[in-house]
Amino acid sequence: MSTSTSISFLSTLLSWGLAIFLGTQLLSGTFDGRTCQTTCVNTVFWASFVIAVIGLVFGIAGTSTGRSGWIRTLSLITLAGLCGIYVTTMLVGTFGI
Repeated sequence: MSTSTSISFLSTLLSWGLAIFLGTQLLSGTFDGRTCQTTCVNTVFWASFVIAVIGLVFGIAGTSTGRSGWIRTLSLITLAGLCGIYVTTMLVGTFGI
């Protein structure tokens, strides 16, 4: 496995793990009862988004060289989906679409 594939794959696992943690925290009950408050949620959101973008860049760079394996392709698809979810969340939150 090449370096860009490894980075893309690890970024996929880490960013989706953070996204699942974020969703769990947001749906875990009342605001006062959550272990992860506003600052924590904000930090986890942006960390997951940045890691997903980094992995997406490495995935695109790896596939543009012509050496595309199934792990890199799967990572690229899942990271593109996660980035789409985050961009949609930002648009809805910002513009109230």
